[in-house]
Amino acid sequence: METRAFSKFAGESDLGFSSEAIARIQKTFGLIRTLDSETSKQQRGQNGRRRSRVHDTIERTNAKAAYARRPIETDSANNNNSSNSPADDGRRLPTRHQTALGYKIESYLWFGVFYFGSFLGDNPFYFTFFPFWFYNINACVIRRVILLWTTTMYIGQAAKEILKWPRPQSPPVVPLEPRYFKEYGMPSTHAMVGTLIPFSILYLTMDKVQYSVPLGFIAATAWMLLVCFSRLYRGMHYILDVIVGAVLTFALMGVLFPFLDRIDEYLIEDRQAPLVLSGVITFLSVTYPSQRGISSTREDTIVILSTTGTIYTSLWLNHHFQIHPGIYECALPDTIQWPSLAQCGAMFLREVVGVVTTVLAYVILRPIVLETISFVYSIEINPETRKWLSVEFPYKYVTYTLVGFACLLGSPYVFTFLGIDK
Repeated sequence: METRAFSKFAGESDLGFSSEAIARIQKTFGLIRTLDSETSKQQRGQNGRRRSRVHDTIERTNAKAAYARRPIETDSANNNNSSNSPADDGRRLPTRHQTALGYKIESYLWFGVFYFGSFLGDNPFYFTFFPFWFYNINACVIRRVILLWTTTMYIGQAAKEILKWPRPQSPPVVPLEPRYFKEYGMPSTHAMVGTLIPFSILYLTMDKVQYSVPLGFIAATAWMLLVCFSRLYRGMHYILDVIVGAVLTFALMGVLFPFLDRIDEYLIEDRQAPLVLSGVITFLSVTYPSQRGISSTREDTIVILSTTGTIYTSLWLNHHFQIHPGIYECALPDTIQWPSLAQCGAMFLREVVGVVTTVLAYVILRPIVLETISFVYSIEINPETRKWLSVEFPYKYVTYTLVGFACLLGSPYVFTFLGIDK
């Protein structure tokens, strides 16, 4: 099926789709595959010697990776053999995907560097980076970056569901992030984000703020390469996944940049913008590619769309009703103004208070929204029913919309109360 078609299109001898090439990259940077976990433990028991610097907890993580990639047995009485996993529906991954590997780290420096590089494309990074810009730097720049981020992520995530190309084989590759094996691999959305964020910030500021553009270009390139190489080191993508992700992002930026200011202005200025934006988000969520109504990436995509929707709706409310005048101003300084020690302290406190406020809002609102949906539909909310589009969309959309209001409209009240407002 799709896996066989993939193998025919891109054999393992091709560098771009070679699992052996990814394993060699891991070995080059000091991530060494050992025996499978069970064999390794037996041998340690026989000879009494423990392999140096091998993480048993890491081996258990790889065992979880093998479990996550197992063929899913479906219930013929349940939704006509519908599947909740990319590995099912005739697209079972090869049995060699199911081997749990042990490994040892010979260079903790590279392990830490690439861990950070991978973090630059994960949800915790978005959750801290975007609010920091809103609270402390410039709202106009980061909201445009978020608009681009949403567009590229939607296209990248949808492409995964359409192409259905698998991730690298294990063995020989050691996968360090098994949670991503519920998704397909082409293109790498980490590579897309790692390209988009630094280069879009560079583009949006280089003609407004005086700084060394060549130095900014070098920094953006280093950011991109760090994220891209981290996906190879951590065994989550083929080389071509990463290349396509970066190239596709540059192409999308070239198409979107000429229209970016007009779209941004419309979403802030027009009286009907929140309704239009809500309709677009609903349409994109409902028409998102899926297999018999189930999609491995739709949940994250709805969260991304909802986040952008609530950001622009919050800024629209603030603009038209002057809830917090001047706090999300657009004016950029002519030169980079480095903050004083006291200003750094206030920036740090705003970030911490804002994130804590947002987390509290999520913790409080999430169960309320789920209970409301359960009451309206008269169903039990469980892991299976949460995958239904009729539950998944309102749950994520309503929750993250309200959480976004708390982040951008509620946090400034706390800042004022604590005396740390901008």
